[in-house]
Amino acid sequence: MSRAAGVLLGATALALVVSLRRRRDDPAQLVARYYDAWGRGDAEALRKVLADDYRGHVHALAGTEERDADALAALLESHSDAFEWTEFDVRDVVRDDGRLAARVAMRARHRETAREGEIEGLVILRVADGRIAEEWSSWDYLGLADQLGLATVS
Repeated sequence: MSRAAGVLLGATALALVVSLRRRRDDPAQLVARYYDAWGRGDAEALRKVLADDYRGHVHALAGTEERDADALAALLESHSDAFEWTEFDVRDVVRDDGRLAARVAMRARHRETAREGEIEGLVILRVADGRIAEEWSSWDYLGLADQLGLATVS
């Protein structure tokens, strides 16, 4: 192989590595993979984007719920059982110093009531080594329950 061909081959390999790293490190891609796993009900794919020591702090109706990766995977499975289908639309992603903030919408059809609902949520994710290490989020669960006919909001 000529020296020029070797240099060209090396430059091509380096460009491929940089491109793949950028794709892995792209904050919008990480958030999209996270919510894609939720939309498909895929606990294995969810675990691939979570750090081993993941911690979640989710504002829910009864206060802030603390979760580890196992509890989050169990919640994903319960969510998948409760809804016929779920779609997420990541509307905005902002990155700052190892954290991502996103505005996300969820649409879903509830199995029991056959009604559809849509809510928005805000999420802040701390990222370590390209994976989600910590999550703070807040969703309009009461609004969703009302849309699905599961609660009355007065």
